[in-house]
Amino acid sequence: MPTLFYTGKMAFPLRLMTTMSGIIAWITGNARDSSAMKEKMKDGYNGKFSDYIHQYDELSTFHYEKIANILLQEIDCKGKRVVDVGCGTGTLSFMVLEKAAKKISCVDISPLMLEKCKKKSIDNGYPDDVISFYEGDIEKLSFRDSSFDIVFCNMVLGMVPNQQEAISELARILRPGGTLALSIHGPDHLVEPIEALVKSMNKRYYFTHRFEYWPRDEKKVRMFLIKANLDKIQTKRLTWIDEFENGGKLFDFFASTSGLWWYHRLPPELRSNETEKVRTYFQKNNISKNTCDVIFSWGTKK
Repeated sequence: MPTLFYTGKMAFPLRLMTTMSGIIAWITGNARDSSAMKEKMKDGYNGKFSDYIHQYDELSTFHYEKIANILLQEIDCKGKRVVDVGCGTGTLSFMVLEKAAKKISCVDISPLMLEKCKKKSIDNGYPDDVISFYEGDIEKLSFRDSSFDIVFCNMVLGMVPNQQEAISELARILRPGGTLALSIHGPDHLVEPIEALVKSMNKRYYFTHRFEYWPRDEKKVRMFLIKANLDKIQTKRLTWIDEFENGGKLFDFFASTSGLWWYHRLPPELRSNETEKVRTYFQKNNISKNTCDVIFSWGTKK
């Protein structure tokens, strides 16, 4: 069963509001259709709700590169068959190729993200026998059992409704003795922009819906990996603050990394005005500091 309530850090009044919204969403059935939720997210990362997604690399590469570097530490990719599930535009994927992986398979739910990743591959001269691309759902991948030596999933699971099912699926495609490496949104991740968003959003269109983002702590992540029958499990939680020039710059980063996918609840004619209103709130209130809270985990398939 997907998680119903928000699992991250949030001021008590805002948490109470999101909890009540989740309860209403469950009663009315809005919280029960995980497939519909994933389609909305897919639309967001395809740029249906905002043009910010086309600035994804420009505004967020620094963030994902830092996390990917930590996740890749002490993992030997040389000569290995690797898959990057939730590859986005390929930040981690190309770092893996630089570490002499034999082949990498790039998987994402968004065709637009895959196209951007594929264009980078062509621009960098990688042949088809080194890198390949697949549109797919993390909870139901098309690969055979034991297909890969290393499975990566970098900053994706916080947006997945059935996290245990997703991790078990990642473990399924990993060969015995292979490594699963995850980075997951921690409880404090993005707390400042999320609180600013909840305070400034047009609540008329959101109140009866589930808050569809599920950060996790180390204990919960470890439990997921144990239930997926992984061994030699290691976890590490790292937090840091990224400070932006001003609140508008932080909003731009936040919007580019998400594609504002929750805007599916807004009538199309209101989306542009809502974006400007929320960005102005960030700017006027100087919401310029962003907490990064990441749970890194590694496990070996028995």
